[in-house]
Amino acid sequence: MKGIFAGLTNLDITYYQSDFPQENFKSKTNHFQTFIGGPAANAAITYAILGGDATIVTCLGDTTIAKAMKSEFLEMYQVNIVDLAEGSELLPSISSVFVNTEKATRTIWSGQQQFSISEETGYEKYISEASFCFSDCNLPEVTIDFLKKSRKLGKEIVLDPGSWKPHFPTCLALADEVIASVNCRPPEGDLLTFLQETNVKNIAITDGENDTYWYENANQGLIHVPKVEAIDTLAAGDVLHGAFCYYRFHEGLPFCTAMEKATLVASESVKYFGPREGVYKIVELRG
Repeated sequence: MKGIFAGLTNLDITYYQSDFPQENFKSKTNHFQTFIGGPAANAAITYAILGGDATIVTCLGDTTIAKAMKSEFLEMYQVNIVDLAEGSELLPSISSVFVNTEKATRTIWSGQQQFSISEETGYEKYISEASFCFSDCNLPEVTIDFLKKSRKLGKEIVLDPGSWKPHFPTCLALADEVIASVNCRPPEGDLLTFLQETNVKNIAITDGENDTYWYENANQGLIHVPKVEAIDTLAAGDVLHGAFCYYRFHEGLPFCTAMEKATLVASESVKYFGPREGVYKIVELRG
C-alpha cells in the first residue's frame, strides 16, 4: 500500500550522556550516533520498515550530506524521495540532540533550513498513486500546496501538527484525521474544540506516557499507554504516526484500533537507543 509523507527531514546528530553540559564548558562522550530525523521522515521510515511503500516529499538539496541522506532513504529503508530543493547547495536541516541516559529525556537544537521552492515543481503523480497522504505541517511553503493537491485528488489526509503555528488553521481545515500532541494549543481555546469545528472526522491527542484521548465518529475514549522502562524517547511520536499509517491504511484497521497498535510500536521504540530498533523488534516478533 503506497503512502506519501510530506514535511521535514533532518540530519540528527545525537549524543547520549548522563549530565547536561554547562555553558562555556566542553563535554565529551563516546556514545553518539547520526540518524535521519524529522517528523515526516521518521514516520515514512517507520511505515516502510513495517512493510508499507513510502514516498517522502521534502527538502534536502545536493550537498554531500544531502546525497548521503538520500542514499540511506533508498538503500536502507526503500523510501522514495521527492526532493523539492533539488539543485540547491544549502545544507539540509541539521539538529543536535542531547539524550539524557539517566532520565531518557531529549533536548534538541534544531537548525531548520529555508529553501526556495520552485512553483513549477510537480509531484501530483505521486499523490495520485498513494492510498493516503500524511504531513507533519512543517515547511509551510510545501505543506499547504501538498495538502491542497491531496484534497483535490480525493486522498485521505492525516496530519501530525506539532507546536501551534500560524498556518495550522489552513492545514487542519483540509484534514480527515489528526493525531496531535497535547502540547499543540491554539492561541485561543483548546485543540479538541477547534478540531470539532472543522471537517476532521477522527482525532487523537497524545500526552507522552499518559493515556491517549481519541474521538471517532462521535465516539470517544482513552488508549492505555504501556508502562515501560524508557531509554530513549527521541522520535517516539514520529514512530507512532508512521505505525498508525501502516495499521490504518496498509492493514485497513479502524481508527481507534490502528492507534492502539501504533501505541504498542511507539512504546517498544523507547526501550532502545535510536528511533528504529524497536520498530525492527516489532517486525521480528511478528515474523
